[in-house]
Amino acid sequence: MTELNQYVVRPGQVREWTLHPPAISAAQQAGRDAVPPSYNQESHVLTMARLQERGVRTADWGGVAFEMPGRLHLDAFGGALVNWIGRHETLRSGFRSVGGELHRFTVPQEVVGMDSTVLGDFRDSGVLNRFLRDRLDASTHTLRWPSYVVETVQRADSVTVLLAFDHTQTDGYTLFAMVHEIQEFYAAALEGRAPSLPDTGSHVSYSDEQRREASLVGRDHPAVLRWERFIADSGGRPPGFPLPLGTSGEELVPQKSVFEWLLDSAETDALSAACRAERAALPAGVLAANALAARQLGAPAPYRTVMPFHTRSRSEWSASVGWYVEGGPVEIDLGAGCDFRSAVRRAQIAAREARQVARVPFFRVCELLGVDFKKTTPDPFSLLSYMDVRDSPGAGDWEKWNARALLRLSDSGKACLWVVCTREGLYLFGRYPDTEAAGVNVTRFVRCVRDILRAAARQDGVTGAPRLQVASFV
Repeated sequence: MTELNQYVVRPGQVREWTLHPPAISAAQQAGRDAVPPSYNQESHVLTMARLQERGVRTADWGGVAFEMPGRLHLDAFGGALVNWIGRHETLRSGFRSVGGELHRFTVPQEVVGMDSTVLGDFRDSGVLNRFLRDRLDASTHTLRWPSYVVETVQRADSVTVLLAFDHTQTDGYTLFAMVHEIQEFYAAALEGRAPSLPDTGSHVSYSDEQRREASLVGRDHPAVLRWERFIADSGGRPPGFPLPLGTSGEELVPQKSVFEWLLDSAETDALSAACRAERAALPAGVLAANALAARQLGAPAPYRTVMPFHTRSRSEWSASVGWYVEGGPVEIDLGAGCDFRSAVRRAQIAAREARQVARVPFFRVCELLGVDFKKTTPDPFSLLSYMDVRDSPGAGDWEKWNARALLRLSDSGKACLWVVCTREGLYLFGRYPDTEAAGVNVTRFVRCVRDILRAAARQDGVTGAPRLQVASFV
């Protein structure tokens, strides 16, 4: 996971791939779909619409980049994209505002087709990167359809493929899985065979089910009451980053990113073993390290954050493109003498409780509480995310493909951290406001988390280090 400007795209000829006019026309003529947007989709679209009314737009897309050898076979690649979009109903679905309500429309698979246009030949990687960023920003507008685009950069010996999607279309797991899918569709087109992929469900159907189940949740539901207490205990809003960022959190501030390898693969295995010894899982170890870092750096107790959990509760959704994520409130109270082993046990309990709460969509909770935490910013809260992508389709080939998940740094006053477990180890990617205070404090925090995790891994026998103890303050 990285920013586009940290992914070197070698110079070449840029070609842009977009849905052809019949698909756009079909979308314009499509009637209202009976299925409403998911809660996340609705909140995201309405927030971006409010910002646009103020004359403000902040790009908010995720994507992937990867390389393939040789020259690109245009017909086969275009056909691969058509079949891939046809496979995932959410990519054929969009939204329009009618009378203050957000309505969904969906175009049929048979109208999907792709056009491609050569945008230019580039000899300088820096110029090319800035050009690609501008194209991806412009083509992933939340309030236009389609809100995604594909770019290819062709050279004599290889091609780089970049795809970008507004957040309404994807989550992190989607990004990590799509590289394999598109490669398989392309290979199948070249070889004249059917792609070897599992059947998949639809995010549109998921949205319908989510809405129907959430409509049964009332004001007195335990998840609603838990969020109410959590927000009240955090001062009337979901908690921010543990350390000062130099912002109120509500303004739109340009952001910077941080990337840090936390553990290599052997250390990750050792940390997993240390967590299992305490009847906890690796995500609890990551959560415990963040809570310990917050305490060590003098943040107010208890440690609070929001942790996203995937909601792919059915096997049919495991390979589906879509936004299958909800957040849960995490609170960990560490005693003065609490070491990593004690902290990971508490973190396991807190994460389990948060996952239960996350079964109810956060924005359904906001409806019932009568609050709106996205009036002025796309981020309702700071977050700590954990993803394990070691078993994602094609994970063993990502290095060969030079594959990356791309994240656009939308303007925000909040800080968000993603910890990702790969076959190479555990890394952290984060974005934070471009302020002096945030630059200092986020860097300190991330390095403290890294040191705690490495010490915890060593105590399990990697280097034979003593049991970790963390002081209350430094």
